[in-house]
Amino acid sequence: MESSSTEVFWQSAWTVFAFVFFVAVVIWAWSGKRKSKYDKAARMAMDDDKDLTDEQRRD
Repeated sequence: MESSSTEVFWQSAWTVFAFVFFVAVVIWAWSGKRKSKYDKAARMAMDDDKDLTDEQRRD
């Protein structure tokens, strides 16, 4: 069964769109503007421990 030329075009267009979308998400995620939010998220577990008492930490 042969694919029509329009079917091949749309398959190729979808592949290109998906690749461009993926690259855009990677660039967005690694942009310098997001660094402060990632640093804050990385410290969240450590910051939660500050609110615990010594007795709660032993449990």
